[in-house]
Amino acid sequence: MIVGYFQLRLLEGGLESCNELYQPDSWDFRPIASIAAMLAVQKAEEGLLLVSSSTDIHGSIVSDTVVKKNCTLHVQGNILGGLTIEQGAKVIVEGSVDGKIVNRGGRLIVNNKGLAAYVSLDGPPEAEACGVLKVNLTALAANYEALSARAEAECAGVVKGNAYGCGIDPVAGALAKSGCRTFFVSNLPEARRVRAVAPNAAIYVLHGLYPGCGPAFAEIKARPVINSAIEMAQWDAFVALTQWNGGYALNVDTGECRRGLSMEEAAAFASRVNSLDHGITLLMSRFDRPENPLDPLYERQLAQFRELRRRYDGVPSTLANASGIFFGPKTHFDLVRAGSALLGVNPTPGAANPMQQVLELRGRIVQVRALALGETIAENLGLIAKRPMRLALISVGYADGYPRPAKVAEHKMQAIVGGHRCPVVGQAAMDLVPVDVTDLPDPTAARYGEMATLIGAELGVDELAAAAKAPVREVLSHLGHRFHRIYYAI
Repeated sequence: MIVGYFQLRLLEGGLESCNELYQPDSWDFRPIASIAAMLAVQKAEEGLLLVSSSTDIHGSIVSDTVVKKNCTLHVQGNILGGLTIEQGAKVIVEGSVDGKIVNRGGRLIVNNKGLAAYVSLDGPPEAEACGVLKVNLTALAANYEALSARAEAECAGVVKGNAYGCGIDPVAGALAKSGCRTFFVSNLPEARRVRAVAPNAAIYVLHGLYPGCGPAFAEIKARPVINSAIEMAQWDAFVALTQWNGGYALNVDTGECRRGLSMEEAAAFASRVNSLDHGITLLMSRFDRPENPLDPLYERQLAQFRELRRRYDGVPSTLANASGIFFGPKTHFDLVRAGSALLGVNPTPGAANPMQQVLELRGRIVQVRALALGETIAENLGLIAKRPMRLALISVGYADGYPRPAKVAEHKMQAIVGGHRCPVVGQAAMDLVPVDVTDLPDPTAARYGEMATLIGAELGVDELAAAAKAPVREVLSHLGHRFHRIYYAI
């Protein structure tokens, strides 16, 4: 269940209210019923929906609804018309009920989730695009909730690099609606975009303070991450001139040559905490090898960070990313920082992925070619037909961020065509991925205009990256903008 929902129960005609009522803001959360291609909309022919058996509806209801005696209705969307609940009936709505409610002795539970019934589109039209990238914001919110529940500290959202290439506006907006109160971004332009969808959040800018940018931080109420003594001096000068008190984070390098203040510089600045207006709102560092708690450097960094906390007594602190959440409470401190794991990347390499898959990428088959034994195709090093082959050419390539391994013979990349895994052969060209569809049980599954899955529930981005022998965050963040993008919640 998404964090930060409004729950309303109407029991035997009585009203019980829990938590805080969600009020939509200016971000585009609109009824999903307006986009019928995404989710089913249930509507009776004469404007009235009668529910006379236990029913599950994956979408929104636009008509007036009557739930008959002792029946159960579960709506994974909104009820936009009136609702009548007869005796003994139970209604669960994941979105909202906008019309008049008449309760004749039943039970109503409304989980007014900020993400319920939301669709947003981006990029070129689907018919014109080389591929379709779908981002499941419900799965994103579920990942945030799972990490928050596991952490013994506040969980922040890291949405740097345009939310790892997935779209900072809808991703940050969904996280804000799910209860995320603190964000980390790369730079000020990203901070502006997060502020637009998370007006009350704390936003930290990892690239720190560029010369002359102090007024921009004050304008959008963002906080720089101070990484050097030079940045500190510039920030001090800005604060002295303007008396702005928005605060900043202090980043310290506790490992091997990462960006940040040295331990010696951090020790020298520690006396600042004796001042009432020191302005340090967060003390931060990070593990150099965050996915390996058995590395000797891990314990050394942890010990150094504990010493820093002692010197900066009273200042909130953060060290762990999503992988660190699974190391146990000793790394959690006051704040943990979840990034690519929110988008489905496995934070526990070597173990089963605890995250839900968020992304689906499909590309269009633009041609099917037959190759004879020994034939090849242009611009594809490493592809020589060792038997008569059928190749499906998919309209996605390295220009769209599809990985291009250095050693063609070693990769084991695949695509899903007609529900079956098929090997990617040779290398992707700029605009095309060649897939061997020779062994498909149904040859007609690979034909002009059909879609092939390159990332999805059965072929996650972790698996694609491992097969390509590429860093998973690199693959994720390189997904291009030529795709038709669909951001949705169910």
